Amino acid sequence: WWSLGLNLNIIMMTTSTELHHYEKGERQAKVFQAYEGFYVEFYVKGSMIERRSMFEHNEIYAESAAENFVDGVIQLNEG
Repeated sequence: WWSLGLNLNIIMMTTSTELHHYEKGERQAKVFQAYEGFYVEFYVKGSMIERRSMFEHNEIYAESAAENFVDGVIQLNEG
């Protein structure tokens, strides 16, 4: 048994396309489409704090998550 680990992140990053960018104050969120599906990157003060896969959901769901983050509805550990 072995794990792809970091390799999966490299594949997602090199084969994905940024579709949407949301920004409010110090928060940003970017929606991407990869071969596997959609994912969102969440940023605070320019530093990525989480990359969340949403492969089982559609683009609208990923957009809503991004918008909710920049609006403060979704709170992540920004520490």
